[in-house]
Amino acid sequence: MPGDQTYPLDDIFDVIVVGSGGGALTAALLAADGGASVVVAEKSRFIGGTTAVSGGDMWIPNNRHIAGRDSREDAIAYVTRLSDGRAADPSLIEVYVDTAPEALEYLEAHTGYQSEPHLSLDDYYSVIGDRLPGCQPFPRTVAAMPYPAGAKLGELAKLVNSGPWVPPAEVSFPEQRRGDVGPDELATRQREGWRAKGGGLIAPLFKAVLDRGVQVWTSAPATRLIMADGAVFGVIVADRGFPGGERRIGARKGVVLACGGFEWNPEMVKAYIGYEVKPMTPWENTGDGHLMAMEAGAKMGSMTTFFGFGVVYDLWEKGRDGKPLPQMMMGLGPGSIIVNQLGRRFMHGGYTYNDFSHPFGFYDQRYPGFANKPPAWVVFGARHLKRGIMGAKPGIELSLAGPDGQDPPDWVALAGSVRELAGKIGVDADALEETVKRYNEHAERGEDPDWGDPGQRDVLTGPDTVHHKPVLGPPFGAIQQWPGTIGTNGGCRVDKDGRVLGNRVPVIDGLYAVGNTSAAVLGGTYPGGGACIGSSVTMGYRAGRHVATRRPR
Repeated sequence: MPGDQTYPLDDIFDVIVVGSGGGALTAALLAADGGASVVVAEKSRFIGGTTAVSGGDMWIPNNRHIAGRDSREDAIAYVTRLSDGRAADPSLIEVYVDTAPEALEYLEAHTGYQSEPHLSLDDYYSVIGDRLPGCQPFPRTVAAMPYPAGAKLGELAKLVNSGPWVPPAEVSFPEQRRGDVGPDELATRQREGWRAKGGGLIAPLFKAVLDRGVQVWTSAPATRLIMADGAVFGVIVADRGFPGGERRIGARKGVVLACGGFEWNPEMVKAYIGYEVKPMTPWENTGDGHLMAMEAGAKMGSMTTFFGFGVVYDLWEKGRDGKPLPQMMMGLGPGSIIVNQLGRRFMHGGYTYNDFSHPFGFYDQRYPGFANKPPAWVVFGARHLKRGIMGAKPGIELSLAGPDGQDPPDWVALAGSVRELAGKIGVDADALEETVKRYNEHAERGEDPDWGDPGQRDVLTGPDTVHHKPVLGPPFGAIQQWPGTIGTNGGCRVDKDGRVLGNRVPVIDGLYAVGNTSAAVLGGTYPGGGACIGSSVTMGYRAGRHVATRRPR
């Protein structure tokens, strides 16, 4: 380690982990289990990063729950076909497939985390049949089982973040599907501070690292790397309690950047993705790790890709910040269509959510320009208006006069005809009329020759898979449909152990990256539920294990 006289430090640890999501805490756990002293520096006042506000699933091929049904060869073939040569390092696909079951077993053996199969969540592309090699019609996805965070962590359980998109936070996905948890049990879990989904993964990891003496700092954003002779020796974090408002932390063995993507950095989104996407992640994901790594000379990859989802805004719902809450929704199901600003269909809401947002960036030769640029419009008819636009507002019936005879809210356009609706939303009336007419003619026969038949959940009637229903009115309505993201997936290119590759040197000494701060090891694909968390935790496992073995500098 460089001498304190030249490099004054306020603290020194073996390993510094920047961020506290699934990959970050796994890296901290493995480093601590390898004998390293570890500190976790988290920008937010909450713990868990994007993982904590997510469903918490992990896509783990060949996991113990599906032993004998899956194969290494099938999993590799499936991801290789999906990534289509665009993975930053195709060899990491094999590394992931080989390591993911091992990482899952380690967490279950050494922490309070326990998993179960996410039943009914088959590989996402099984919806299009057997056209993809290695795609399986059974769940490679594991769900986090409920964890008694309140009993295990006490008041610290309140630090584990939660999001509004996958309620209730105390019930696992399999329990929801089975209907296992009634109102009384849910109330008990809420009172006792249980966590499932993303919290069901983060809370036991948090408890495990604390038990190993890992220091976890919240409200401690990393701002710069400490470097000498091209190597990374530490991190500077903002700290109002220190002179000058910052704390200099030395790392004898290495720094692991695991602080999320850049989806909340509008400048980076415009530069790399090219069009606006609505994040459904913690606002702290502003690309801090990317910027620090680029300053250090890191080689970057997959920067134009992101994990997608659909977003609509129901302005009756407000988030923690008091602003309208983005809803994770891709259209409104049967009886609705999604059209671009030309009034033409350009996607179907029934396919995998990761693919949903990407057509918004399509350049159309027929109508030169980005015809699908957001926002798009979800067009629907009287059926949705009568039942509530999202099926979540019982007792409120929208009409041309609005609820209770008042004007309709300004986030929904209502009209007595499709042509009138086109004028209100600013799309070509002839095109929209023709689009609705064509769709309805086929929907009446149970067909959709333009987009096939993936099946989709009817948001009005429940979980059963239904197919095509016409858009009938009057009245007719439209709401904006935005491309959303559950995280960007480009970042530092890494080797099999998460070491960051350099532009000027093969590997930047002392620097690691995992999760959405790194270039996605699966090539930006989303083969099944929990692909991003699975790869984050798996590479965190490898990075933490590797950095612990390094000789102190």
